[in-house]
Amino acid sequence: MIATLLRTIFVDPWPFWAGGMIIGLLVPLLYYYYNTALGVSTGYGNLVKIFLPSRHLEWIKTKFPETWSWRVYFIIGIILGGFISSALAGNAGLTTEMGRFTDTVQWPGLLTAIYFFVGGVLLGLGARIAGGCTSGHSIHGLANLHISSMLASAMFVIGGIIAANLVRVTLLGGVW
Repeated sequence: MIATLLRTIFVDPWPFWAGGMIIGLLVPLLYYYYNTALGVSTGYGNLVKIFLPSRHLEWIKTKFPETWSWRVYFIIGIILGGFISSALAGNAGLTTEMGRFTDTVQWPGLLTAIYFFVGGVLLGLGARIAGGCTSGHSIHGLANLHISSMLASAMFVIGGIIAANLVRVTLLGGVW
């Protein structure tokens, strides 16, 4: 009974409507308890402040006055949630497998790591330039009818379509 419940919550995919309801309830709760929007990218600024405390980056000091904000725990929860899900599915451990990408593109591990690291840096840079990440703009901003979030979300979708097709054509051999 408990194993089935844990599998249903942590391993099996949720229906779209259930995930949407949970996220939809999380947004007003964050406003009520923290007077802030749901978003992940701001938490990375807190992590920079934690791991590089002696840096004299003025934007880190002003943008992130509180080092251990709820966002740090949110990021830790995302990582732990992924580990718990993987462990309950019987797949706990580190892997370099990325599905179709690593099945098709046979790069050495270091090159694959560099590729994804650069992608992560570009993702973070884009989030900072856009004034927030996809979750902040697309979940919080759209719900509040922010014009900037509507524009940013449209650009996320267009950019994602272009990037996915570029990877598909240049690295994965074209049409699947």
